[in-house]
Amino acid sequence: MDPFLVSAHGRPAPVARAGMRVRARLAGASLCAVLACAGGGAAAAAGKVLESQQRYAPTAAQLALVEQYRGAPLEDFSEAVFDAGKTDMPYRLLAPARPVAGERYPLVVFFHSSGGIGDDNLKPMTAFTRLWAAPDVRRSFPAYVVVPQTRDRSANYINDTHGLRVSQPGAPLADVLALVDELMRRHPIDPARVYALGFSMGASAAMDAAVARPGLFAAMVALSGVPPERSLARSVAHVPTLLIHGDYDQENAYVGAQVWAEELAAAGGRPRFITYVGMDHRVPPQLFTDGAWRQWLFEQRKPR
Repeated sequence: MDPFLVSAHGRPAPVARAGMRVRARLAGASLCAVLACAGGGAAAAAGKVLESQQRYAPTAAQLALVEQYRGAPLEDFSEAVFDAGKTDMPYRLLAPARPVAGERYPLVVFFHSSGGIGDDNLKPMTAFTRLWAAPDVRRSFPAYVVVPQTRDRSANYINDTHGLRVSQPGAPLADVLALVDELMRRHPIDPARVYALGFSMGASAAMDAAVARPGLFAAMVALSGVPPERSLARSVAHVPTLLIHGDYDQENAYVGAQVWAEELAAAGGRPRFITYVGMDHRVPPQLFTDGAWRQWLFEQRKPR
């Protein structure tokens, strides 16, 4: 399913919010306020979930921008293949537009959804991925952006003892992490600013990757994913996390993200949680024009 196709829904089903013990509800607040941009991180004290609601109501201009980038050219994303040992893995890499000698840059690892599985080095290049090559985005957020393509699922789902669907790393996830290590050796990448980003299966894989390598990522943005088993939250509570989910998502349950946010907070974390009211399983087009989430991401650094 293309996460950007617009469809008409009925009214969203009631959402269970049981167990969200600590929250700061900021209904209608701007993304920047929710995310405590520009150094305002103290607004989200350790051990709390900073939660917000946004109405899923994309404008015509936002939808037009999605269509524009769905077919945007890919010449800025170089094609390559990573030798992962038993197999190889195609990937695309976007470099900073005007790199400065001696400077190190962030690395954004883009984990694709199940619709990107294959070996054509093309399916993962959605409109949301291609947006990183937009001139204003490259100018404001210079970084390396890598988009690996796995030939199988990078995250698999099972039910936990509570009957909640949880994620476990798929076999290709180790290859993605090996590619990240290789890129960090070959390019001027700041090890304190490696970020994970993903939608659906990609969000699940991003969270699994953080569990597998808890010291690797400075922050992550997970959209409509299935989190790992809740007891694993304590190992990644220190990783700044932004969870974005539609409360009408019937593919990857909204409640799973709620439980994960609660467990991160219980372990001392400071997760951000943005609910798009009335949205099903998709990336909200609003993220194309509101750069606050990207600003928040790039402000995160691992302690030296």
